[in-house]
Amino acid sequence: IPDLAPLVGYLDDLGVNLAVTKFMAGELAAYEESKYGRIQVIENQQQFTLILDGDPITASQNRYLAQELVHIPLSQGPDPDRILLIGAQAGMMHEIDKHSPGRVDYLEIDPRLTALQFRYGLLERIPNLNVVHMDGRAYLRKHSDLFEAILVTLPEPETFKTNRFFTRDFFDLARSRLAPGGVLCFSVQSVGNYIGDSELKKISSLHNTARDVFSHVLLLPAQKLFFLCSDTWLTADVPARLRAKQIQADYIQNWFSGEVTPERIDHVKQALDPEAPKNLDVTPKLMHIMFSQWFTMFSSSPLVFYLVLAGLTLLYLFRINLEEFVLFSTGFCTMGTEILIIFTVQIFFGYVYTLIGIIVTVFLAGLFPGALLGERLRSRGRALLSVTDGLLILLLGGYILAVHHGGGALPVGLFLVFGFAVALCCGFQFPVALHVRGGSNRAVAGTFSADLIGAALGTMVTSVAGIPLTGLIWTAVGLIGLKTLSLTALWIKT
Repeated sequence: IPDLAPLVGYLDDLGVNLAVTKFMAGELAAYEESKYGRIQVIENQQQFTLILDGDPITASQNRYLAQELVHIPLSQGPDPDRILLIGAQAGMMHEIDKHSPGRVDYLEIDPRLTALQFRYGLLERIPNLNVVHMDGRAYLRKHSDLFEAILVTLPEPETFKTNRFFTRDFFDLARSRLAPGGVLCFSVQSVGNYIGDSELKKISSLHNTARDVFSHVLLLPAQKLFFLCSDTWLTADVPARLRAKQIQADYIQNWFSGEVTPERIDHVKQALDPEAPKNLDVTPKLMHIMFSQWFTMFSSSPLVFYLVLAGLTLLYLFRINLEEFVLFSTGFCTMGTEILIIFTVQIFFGYVYTLIGIIVTVFLAGLFPGALLGERLRSRGRALLSVTDGLLILLLGGYILAVHHGGGALPVGLFLVFGFAVALCCGFQFPVALHVRGGSNRAVAGTFSADLIGAALGTMVTSVAGIPLTGLIWTAVGLIGLKTLSLTALWIKT
């Protein structure tokens, strides 16, 4: 391995955040930037940890977890012939090989990530292994092959990128690709002997979502909390099933029964809340639960911040004039729409790492021609503000129809065109509003600040509250409501 110290120092000089390499024991063995994220490999005493975008996702030390991830689902039913892996942990391939499957499809969208995993021994090449560099959901939509087992081995659903594999939409898709008696398995952080409120909401939401699709859902509290989903009977006696299959797994045979006891299984089952909301693509309820869980971990709450922010916003709105309110609402909708597009792309297409730059560029590119056109037509006054408000409402309505009926089947370019059109309307309104206000220095300061304040609030409200609480569609409806209020005020004033 070459000495990467000069590279680390160079990247630090450029402002690239490599803080994760400073607090983790070991040395940086590899560093790569791909179109899907930042990848690092840390070596410590010949053990390797793979880090993606600052979060450790797999390590060569935890071989016992690999046994659970593989043998818990594959012990159910007969010997699997075809297995689908969406994500993987170190050591899983070795354990899968014990079941002698006819074919193993391992899905990973980033080829650089798989190359590093094989290079540093985090994954092994086994017979009948087929590595596919494709998004898991896109692969399932494109191929109609049936699998005896689908194993989802991904980090916690803390981002829209991973949450899309914990929704009813994905469970429906996975069920359609399971052979009779097949099993879908996914897992989240173990709950231990005490289940906190936010943890209970999370696992209840996941359970209710899965039960909406599968006839049988079994929860096993092992090193992680495993969800086994199938339309046939499932068993918790994994060691007995492995003995019947004559498969050796030392950890499960010696320790599993003492950890996954009937009492612990029943404890989790009895604690579940049947009223917990279900997690959908367009209504990612789990994101709000994970957001609340984050605050619970630090014994804090954003409520005071929200109340202060709401009070200051109301005070500001009572002090501005009509044209400034129009630009405030337009800035709010423009940045809210930009956030909507970023999250929509991440939900339906699985990655947004490199697309963020393109999305931001498209919005900035739309502002300039809009401002030129508005400067040319500004003499028509408030009527043009009403027209562009109406266009923004129509564009957001089109977005709702596209997401509801098309979703992931639509090309990314369509969402970029939508963002460009919204930015065009925003850029158009600024010179028109400034002309109506007379063009004085006070008018420039007022209109410009209104647009900036609206943009800042739009970004915050849409990303932190709107989408996690209400989902994509209702967030867009809220933006339409704000623009409708602006349009109504213009009509009354006219």
